[in-house]
Amino acid sequence: MPLHLVGADPLGGPATVWLNTDTGALVIKGLESTEDERGGRPVPEGMRSVTLPDRMKPIILEAMELARVLGLD
Repeated sequence: MPLHLVGADPLGGPATVWLNTDTGALVIKGLESTEDERGGRPVPEGMRSVTLPDRMKPIILEAMELARVLGLD
């Protein structure tokens, strides 16, 4: 899976956003979210939920634009 790093947390946190350049899928790394952050909603078995800081929004938009430019949307 060829991953392209789109960006990382500008304040040095652990969050990163990657684009799979074969499929256009976003791969997001962040801190595992808490039940409080999810509003008490459960996470389906076999899945995890991550929390990204608001400051990561421009990086996600950049990843989506890159996918569009590469024809992967």
